[in-house]
Amino acid sequence: MHPHEYLLKDYQYAIKHLPPTVPAEIKAEAQKMHDAFLADPNASEERILEAMAKTGKAEYPYRHAFFELTSSTRIERLKEEVLAHVDEKTKKKLEGLLASGADVVEITRSKMFEDDFTAEERFQIECGLVDADEHLKDELEDLSEKDQGKFDKLVKKYSDQKEAIEKQLEILRAMASHDPKWQAEILDKVKTFEEGWLITMPDPKLETIKKEIEYWKGVFGEEV
Repeated sequence: MHPHEYLLKDYQYAIKHLPPTVPAEIKAEAQKMHDAFLADPNASEERILEAMAKTGKAEYPYRHAFFELTSSTRIERLKEEVLAHVDEKTKKKLEGLLASGADVVEITRSKMFEDDFTAEERFQIECGLVDADEHLKDELEDLSEKDQGKFDKLVKKYSDQKEAIEKQLEILRAMASHDPKWQAEILDKVKTFEEGWLITMPDPKLETIKKEIEYWKGVFGEEV
């Protein structure tokens, strides 16, 4: 057993479930890094995490572009697929909630999902979502390819956003040198934000980082 087996399993799962529009070379590089770590029992956790962050940064603009371009179609098609997957009683419950404007993914993340549906009904819906995701991969990829120009513009938009996030993180990192008293705390904040680049973690948010910078400007009482 590899000493970081579970971390590598998470990495492999994330690679396998990258959106179809992520370039093949990014997927291939990620798989190559994963396989090299798996074959090396001396591979450190730090090196694996660095690779996962590298993959996360590389796929970031393509993932966001794909989901922005296909989100409305995906939500509608998920609803159709899940409703076709569940029994009639569960379908009627779902339709009532969907009529209020919620989408099926939002429903599964809400408290009402636990309160209003039995374990068997929840299982049906969750299985329906998994099956729907598999069925929709090719359909959504075709949709993005049909509007390649818009997709390319979205990739540029999110590439710029990634660069803006990295720039703000460097600004925050530089603030650590303003006062030794706060250095460790600021660098810890930077580390936490940078963990968001890991392919298995929620993305770092530009506005959240900006607010953190404004907070430290206030602490130092100056324009930084």
